[in-house]
Amino acid sequence: MAAFSQRILLKMCPVVGRLHFVNDTQGILCVSFIVAYWLYGVFCNLVIILLPRYYDGLVSGVIIGIYSALGVLTICSLFRASTLNPGRIPPNSESSQADETDWTYCQVCLRTRPPRAHHCRRCRQCVMKMDHHCPWINNCVGEANHWAFYQLLFYAFLLSAMSFIQCLLHWYFFPKCVHCDRTAFYIRHQLGLMYLETTLSFLMFAAMGCMLFGNHLNLILDRTTLDVLHNPYPQDMRVKRTSLEAYADLCGSRSKLTWFCPCGERRTGPMYMHADMV
Repeated sequence: MAAFSQRILLKMCPVVGRLHFVNDTQGILCVSFIVAYWLYGVFCNLVIILLPRYYDGLVSGVIIGIYSALGVLTICSLFRASTLNPGRIPPNSESSQADETDWTYCQVCLRTRPPRAHHCRRCRQCVMKMDHHCPWINNCVGEANHWAFYQLLFYAFLLSAMSFIQCLLHWYFFPKCVHCDRTAFYIRHQLGLMYLETTLSFLMFAAMGCMLFGNHLNLILDRTTLDVLHNPYPQDMRVKRTSLEAYADLCGSRSKLTWFCPCGERRTGPMYMHADMV
């Protein structure tokens, strides 16, 4: 039995370690679109809005620093969520699990899996506590990378909110720039560029806000997106744990300050005892 699906590519990187790629054309196109939008949005906000107003004395360098930091954190979170192993189920081996009563057998990838694991048709593998397959990161969201996906939602929400506010200031508050190069292409065509950026930043702000709220509810109710799809209205809708307990379970036992770092790792106890994570 192959250790990995044929769609999974693994590469070792000297800096960040093992990278997990899903060889799916649709997913690669979706991620490429997100990266292109990130480049477009950051360019418009920095080059058309912030930097000209900085030279005009209307915007502090601190604002530019905060926006740049959010941009870097967002793209780093996207990279981590896209390249982390979501919690794939390894091939069957000698089991050391004390109680496998609730475990099931996947007829597709022929592996024994613990409760709440599901088979992903896009990745062609079973994933621990699978939440859903997200084409926008070209990866499954599961037990091992859900924290990185939540980081992506959080930073994308902050970045899009700041972008939208800056667009509104550009339209309704800031005067025309004085020290900008009016012969530059992006200044001569800023009307169309900024209309598009304002629309996209608002849509992203609304989408990320809704997804953050939905994920927060699922966390405190201890439900996944697949649980909601299979049973939208369960009999027991009581809050299962506090928000702090939910986020500690999501992000691991690290210091709470490191929960916001995309370069960190999720430290927990063994997620299952069937075999080592690979």
